[in-house]
Amino acid sequence: MRLLDRYIIFSSVFALFTEAFYFNYFIDIKLYYIILVSNFLLLSINHKISISKNLIIILCFILAHGVVSYLLLWNPINSLFAQLIGISISSVFFYNLLKLYSTKKIFQTYLNFAFWIAVLAIPMYIFKINSFSVNRLNGILTEPAHYAAIMLPATYVFFRTKSYLRLTIVIFTILLSKSSIGYFGLILILILPIFKISYFIKYAWVVIIILGSITYYLNSQWNMPVDENNSNLLVRRLKQTNESLNAINTGRFKEDTNLSSYAFISNAFISREIFMKTPLGAGLGGYQYEYDKFYYKLTPPSYLMTLNLSKINRTDANSLLLRMIGDFGFIALIVLAYFFYLSYRLFQQDKKILRQSTFFYLIVKIIREGHYFPPEFYFFLLIFLKEFDEDTTHS
Repeated sequence: MRLLDRYIIFSSVFALFTEAFYFNYFIDIKLYYIILVSNFLLLSINHKISISKNLIIILCFILAHGVVSYLLLWNPINSLFAQLIGISISSVFFYNLLKLYSTKKIFQTYLNFAFWIAVLAIPMYIFKINSFSVNRLNGILTEPAHYAAIMLPATYVFFRTKSYLRLTIVIFTILLSKSSIGYFGLILILILPIFKISYFIKYAWVVIIILGSITYYLNSQWNMPVDENNSNLLVRRLKQTNESLNAINTGRFKEDTNLSSYAFISNAFISREIFMKTPLGAGLGGYQYEYDKFYYKLTPPSYLMTLNLSKINRTDANSLLLRMIGDFGFIALIVLAYFFYLSYRLFQQDKKILRQSTFFYLIVKIIREGHYFPPEFYFFLLIFLKEFDEDTTHS
């Protein structure tokens, strides 16, 4: 393989981990965008750029749906085009990258990056370098939850290929991230393989022990007094979230509701209000404008008003599913059903380890992160959707 091709693969995969690398010159200029645009130009010079017909259909539908929705709701339309341009460039670039160089080669590069970034994250955690918060690991990523999410596909592959040293190090860093969404992903990685009878007999006892230990631990801590500084972080958040769930229907929050619970539940309330008003959604990028129309129905805790955080995640809804429901209405629910159908089909094929691994990133993305084009999203999404190695054009 030529040096230029090696550079394109290496830099493109490195770009997946570069969300924290940016500088401000009137606007935030991210390293990811620089790599994406420059590599796109390199690909177009040296190879024929192609676009999937299905992708064209999807983008045209999003554009038409967005224009109609914006005209009906009289929202500013600039967000529609900004989001659509970002989605188009990211998806077309990664489509061509995977088609030209094969999933296996590029994914192996991702696995190597994931391992060494996990190794680097440990001393960064110890010496509080790029630390998101006290005693939580996020490595070179911006947040612990983002770190855990992007590491989940590597965790699954290391688990299935029995790369135990790499697996141990990556899991160790995810545990240090103290991300509830990361823990959820790890539990899924343990549980899903045993749905096949052959794996159930082999791994069921491990899962039973782990889930039993987690249940026992949570039960033993559940009735302990809740103290913001000393009580268990995971238990405290679970209890506060449980107490606050009624706010999805009312929009009224207790004064002691924590920021994470408020961020998710307040946006769930807004998405519900948008869906009830416009079942077809507000159009791509319309969520933030509809948020402002329904914000008056919320009664945030006073401390969040003081900190100016009562509109947290106004632009991304805190969850991709919530944002899609706000933007696309019941169409988002159809897409979600299709996602689970494809997931079921994929996990019936035991050898599709790489494609299966992307499910764990996508499911936590659906639950937790609402950005439409973070650096890694279309890389994992396209691998999940298509078997690129069947028609690879580059040796």
